[in-house]
Amino acid sequence: MMNEKRSAYQKQYQAQYSARTKCVNLTFSKDESLALCRAAQSQHKRPAAYIKALALAGMQGHAVLPVELQEELKTLRFAIHNIANNVNQMAHHSNTIHAMTLDDEHNLLQYLKQMDEVVQCYTEGRMLAIQDNGHDH
Repeated sequence: MMNEKRSAYQKQYQAQYSARTKCVNLTFSKDESLALCRAAQSQHKRPAAYIKALALAGMQGHAVLPVELQEELKTLRFAIHNIANNVNQMAHHSNTIHAMTLDDEHNLLQYLKQMDEVVQCYTEGRMLAIQDNGHDH
């Protein structure tokens, strides 16, 4: 009786699973497969999951960032958030006492622009370095 219920459940589950999913087979050269496996492993994923993540992100126009770059960007975002908070506090203080000159404001904006350029160059450089090491995507 238990085996019959299990068998019926398995058949029903398989039918539902087949109705909502599609299996896709891909063919790679040995070199491509090796590179793919290495890239997937560096991201702590299995090759199929890695390919799926890349494909879905690409369809949505998003980038799949390497794990190490994600951590570095998280740290940068935290630093930028703290800087923005400090700038807000300075602006509030300046508006309260009216002590900030236009030159001060201009210099502050220039520093923020420089910081943005540094972050952009750093990010692009890290992406290139990762790609050069064979960990693209």
